[in-house]
Amino acid sequence: MRKNFILTMLMFLFINILSIANENLPAVNTNINNMNPAYDESLKEYKIQVENTEKLYNYIEKTIKENSITTVFTKLENSNLVASDENDNIIFIEKLPENLSKTTTYFEAKQIYQLKNGELLVNSDYTLESNGEKTRIISETLLKKSINGKNIFEIIDLMGDLNISSEKIFAKIENYKSKIYDINNGKLLFSTTYKNGKLEAESQVDETFVKMTYTFDDNNFNKGTVNLYTDSKLFATVRIINSLQEGEMEMFYPNGKVMATSIFKNGKLNGISKMYYDNGKIMLKMNFIDDELNGETILYGESGKIIRKQLYRNGEEVIK
Repeated sequence: MRKNFILTMLMFLFINILSIANENLPAVNTNINNMNPAYDESLKEYKIQVENTEKLYNYIEKTIKENSITTVFTKLENSNLVASDENDNIIFIEKLPENLSKTTTYFEAKQIYQLKNGELLVNSDYTLESNGEKTRIISETLLKKSINGKNIFEIIDLMGDLNISSEKIFAKIENYKSKIYDINNGKLLFSTTYKNGKLEAESQVDETFVKMTYTFDDNNFNKGTVNLYTDSKLFATVRIINSLQEGEMEMFYPNGKVMATSIFKNGKLNGISKMYYDNGKIMLKMNFIDDELNGETILYGESGKIIRKQLYRNGEEVIK
């Protein structure tokens, strides 16, 4: 009975470790946004109405031609999104969807657009209260020269921040950086940077420092390598192809020794997964088919002796 309990607990632990990695790593946007304490999917993905996008773009284009720089203020007022210029002249007013106005109780932003060597530089400073949490976000996005016209709003969201809807968005920017602060204590909660084909995100989770890096392959934004660090030590590494894990993922103990290995195919666990003692000897071996346990699971002692075997089919234990 005790051996069964030990094996069950080890499997529970290992599968949860895998599921955490699996949940955090399948796509850059999912990973970053899960780490991001200020992320509000409905707000970040909200698209301004076409006619108001045109009004905003026409204002930005006109004033940049005149002054090389322009400032836009946006705020939430009586369930409306209000955009105005530096002199408080209204650029547009737009009614927000009910679900968005209910969750977002306060929003105010300052966005500065300017040309830098022919490329559009967007600086944003906004305060957001959503689901009872109030944060301040400061960001800077430098778009590539090929990005112009109204298509800038496919990349820049209504806050003036980068809309990280897909890792492919990074093909359209030169560099990006963002910092998120807790309004109450001024503490830095989360930061993101992108430059030269490498994306980094950092966050403090309780007392643990978490960092993710995504290094794209030769400016191919469909694939690359994701590394996850805890307290500055490598915890996991995996390849990404088309936003999904592919191939072997390794996880490590704080001393750098391999803790576990698993195989992914199209974002799902397929094949043999192993967990090791910190002395390098195998502890647990399992077989997965499309994220479900299938076949024999074996628990080993540190001496290498088999302690227990269990059979699984389609994720369910086979009782003999």
